[in-house]
Amino acid sequence: MNYAIRLLLIAVLLCAGCAKTGHHYTDPAVGLGYIKKIAILPLENFTARKGIEERSRELLTTRILGHGLYEVVEKGELHRFLRDEIRSNEKELIDQRVAKRMAREFNIEAYIAGSVDEFTEVRNGSYTYPEIAISLRMVDIKTGNVVWKASHHANGYSTAGRLFGLTAEDTNSVLFRLIDDLLATLSES
Repeated sequence: MNYAIRLLLIAVLLCAGCAKTGHHYTDPAVGLGYIKKIAILPLENFTARKGIEERSRELLTTRILGHGLYEVVEKGELHRFLRDEIRSNEKELIDQRVAKRMAREFNIEAYIAGSVDEFTEVRNGSYTYPEIAISLRMVDIKTGNVVWKASHHANGYSTAGRLFGLTAEDTNSVLFRLIDDLLATLSES
């Protein structure tokens, strides 16, 4: 086989696991520049993996603060507020009345809610890697409208890693990359 074709084939194989998969929506009638401070509600967990929603929420908070996107209400204070305001176990689902009280309490313009939709450990021979999907939405508290929503999927698979016996990306690395991909859609708005 020609040397150039071999190089091209290797490049294609190396990039095969790099594709981003996801969708996003931003309300075309609303710019997000007015939002300065947000609350990040507990995420729902639609997977069998216990604790992945809390880990995802922590990393989401870290990345939002790290990128300087918004100020974020401290988790303990928000937990206290939600415990006092919502009697059910569904703290990630709030109505407009509670949202407006939350806005007054914390001086926020919006909140982020969402879910971890998929978490699996895929085994392919001796090669194991995580697959994770997350959906997030930002809700304007004054109107109750979703002003941004994004869903993305990522995995720790690497063709080169599998071919050369390297370790796959761990769950935290995949989560960081996935959350950065989700947040990148905010800047596209």
